[in-house]
Amino acid sequence: MLRTFLCVYRCGGVAKAAGLLGLSQPAVSRHLKALEGITGRSLFDRLGRGVAPTQAGALLAAQIATHLDALEGAIDALAPPSATAPVLLGAPSDLLAVHVLPKLTPLLARGVDVHCRIGLSPELAQTLLHDELDLIVVTKIEQAPTKQLHLRHLCEEEFVLVGRAGEAPYAPENDTRRFIGYSPAMPMARRYFRTCWGIQPPAPALTVADLRTVVAAVAAGIGLSVVPRYLAQEALDVGRLSVLHTPVTPVGNSIYLATRRGREHLPQIRAAFELLCQTA
Repeated sequence: MLRTFLCVYRCGGVAKAAGLLGLSQPAVSRHLKALEGITGRSLFDRLGRGVAPTQAGALLAAQIATHLDALEGAIDALAPPSATAPVLLGAPSDLLAVHVLPKLTPLLARGVDVHCRIGLSPELAQTLLHDELDLIVVTKIEQAPTKQLHLRHLCEEEFVLVGRAGEAPYAPENDTRRFIGYSPAMPMARRYFRTCWGIQPPAPALTVADLRTVVAAVAAGIGLSVVPRYLAQEALDVGRLSVLHTPVTPVGNSIYLATRRGREHLPQIRAAFELLCQTA
């Protein structure tokens, strides 16, 4: 019953929990009803779509989650590792290409299959907490739910404000040049502008959900952008891009590899952590 309750709590719906647990929806509903009978409290409010925890439900989840995860992890760790059990990994496309895929060869050589999903940190974190992924790459700027995650440092990235080669330096007080972002929120630019000038960045004129394409658009003269230096460095080296502002202290971000707390001791996940983080 407690495992069923926690799954419903994490995924926010009876139907989705039933699918994850391999149970029927009536069975999941019976488990919840029985647990509510034991506790004498309503644990969820039924919404038009899905459910939301009551105060009692949230408190119960906080009290049992760590213990249930630890028990499941201990049991799984005792099972013999399967060479055919895949690792399901999610990451933004640029981080996957630069910081993850080059390190996966030894894991694949051991006979472990790896299946990757492209996405941004908030979406991937929720998918991980619903047990649809084993590992994700997350960033602090995306407000990931770190209390529910086991995190290991993967790398650091530096942000640079770039424009096409030959562009004038950027001056926020009177500059009207338009920006390109990989999302309307532009979290990298938001952090850069807040750190350097204490203001919000201009709204993007163009958004492209791929940072390498953003770099290409900047090099084509479409606009300016704030991007990780490792993605811009090649274009900077060959003179296609210019850094338009140099902060007193570099502005950057910490990147982490994460799994749901309590699952870090599973053999395949532990092996992936050690391999990907050993040279971070």
